[in-house]
Amino acid sequence: MATPTQIIDRTGNELGLLRLGQSLQSQDSVRISSAYDEVYAQLKKEGLATWVSTNDVPDELSPYVIALMAESCLGTYGVSKERYERIKINSSIALREIRKFTTPVYSSQEDSVDY
Repeated sequence: MATPTQIIDRTGNELGLLRLGQSLQSQDSVRISSAYDEVYAQLKKEGLATWVSTNDVPDELSPYVIALMAESCLGTYGVSKERYERIKINSSIALREIRKFTTPVYSSQEDSVDY
């Protein structure tokens, strides 16, 4: 499980704002924190947020939450063309993958009949 702070830092890494082991500047931390709130609200509205916003994000969802947060921040931060394309590709599959991990497996309420 990743804490919201770890998710925010990893989004900073994804955007190229810091290297591993560094800390975000306060203005960057505030902006990325708001992206976390925006993404969490979107997922909650769609019934996909399976955790409380202040609690740890499940490991299987972390990369996809980070991808959505990075996409949310693209208007704020200038990134290279390659990084931009990678973030857009990752975010385009993120909601589908989050749905896959959070949607319960359907099981029929009826007994199967063997003829």
